[in-house]
Amino acid sequence: MNYWKHSLLSKKKFGGSADDYLHIHKFIDTSKLFYFDFKHRILLHHTYGIDICIQKFGELVVNSDNQTILVRDIAAEHCKEDLMGVVPTLNNWFRYVDGRVLDHIRPINPSDSQLKEFILRPMFLSGLKSTLIITHSNFGIFLVKELLGLEYALELVNYLEEANVNELLQYVKLKERWQYTPDVNQLKQIDNGINQ
Repeated sequence: MNYWKHSLLSKKKFGGSADDYLHIHKFIDTSKLFYFDFKHRILLHHTYGIDICIQKFGELVVNSDNQTILVRDIAAEHCKEDLMGVVPTLNNWFRYVDGRVLDHIRPINPSDSQLKEFILRPMFLSGLKSTLIITHSNFGIFLVKELLGLEYALELVNYLEEANVNELLQYVKLKERWQYTPDVNQLKQIDNGINQ
């Protein structure tokens, strides 16, 4: 499902205009810029990705009907719409990872504590070193730029040699149907006229 369709569904669920939600849905799907396959969802379609959205956009959005909506709820609905109603954790996504990926992830140790905490956070939340695919890659550089700024992103570039998320995601195995199947009911709502 594309981010415009997600925005149309948010309009129906939360009121206001589809444009009120477009920036959030577009951000969650920026992972498609790095991996144009349904596996792109591994990068932000989970509770950690929801937290990243809150960091980027704040806790609340006021829509054009002047209603206040939690960013968390908008991002969670995006996950549900794409993943058969599931809002997964990092552990749900990374439970089936080929151990060879760990040969390609070398945790880095930046001197700046804010950068260090940000890039190690997926591992802190999940207990899985493999989740560092998200932040120890070119996608991680993008996230750092979006959340901490360009200077931090340039610092991260200096630490990472060749960490292409496109290659790293090859090691993640999808074994659950929800990981690659959108919620059919949500798609039916779009087909039934939610396109304004």
